[in-house]
Amino acid sequence: METELRDEKFDWAIYVDATLAGLALLIPIPLVDLLFEWIFKRRMPQAIARRNGRTLPSETVRQINSSQFSCLGCLLWPLELIWLLLKRTYRTILYFLTVKEATDKLSFYWHRAYLLDKMIERGDLDHQEGAALAAQALHQVLDELTTSPLTQLAQEVVANVRHILRSSWRWLRRKQEDEMMARTRSQMALAWRDLSTYFAQVGAQYEQKLDQLHIARLQESMVMTDARADTAVPPSNE
Repeated sequence: METELRDEKFDWAIYVDATLAGLALLIPIPLVDLLFEWIFKRRMPQAIARRNGRTLPSETVRQINSSQFSCLGCLLWPLELIWLLLKRTYRTILYFLTVKEATDKLSFYWHRAYLLDKMIERGDLDHQEGAALAAQALHQVLDELTTSPLTQLAQEVVANVRHILRSSWRWLRRKQEDEMMARTRSQMALAWRDLSTYFAQVGAQYEQKLDQLHIARLQESMVMTDARADTAVPPSNE
């Protein structure tokens, strides 16, 4: 399949929440970093939809923002919270451990923002049934992410970040961009010019996943139809 290339014009409005979600890990206050990451992550789908002149149903947003939870996970959540608090506290002492995690998170959220924009542009989230498959394809692509050209850019951005809590708070309250955010936006805008080929590959991977899910659902539907036909009671001849 030939990969379609398009000129990736950088739009800060699409990537600002993704950027702040990734950089939130640099906030040196345990659990506050997690809170800000959670806030910006959940804002992304609706913010990107508005940039495209659309509004997503709440159920679609829930599917996109969903995580892998289980009943066992709910029972263990208090212990996980304690472990997370200790881990985040330890990171504030050994800051260099945070840089690697923030770099990975930042790259992850940039990919997520790109794919959300593509999904909305394609109309994959316009209908509830199709949106569920699109969200599943999104999660699968993100789960398979490895090192990408965005990793180096993320490293450069993370290295230059200062006062991320203040920047995040200003953006949440007043949509006010400070010097740190302006510098980050400029770095990203310059890098995006050379990323068209890579983004096209990521987009093609998403489309392939979505096609596979549609085919699997169609096959499942056909199997269920055949099963119902086989178990149907034949008409009486009397």
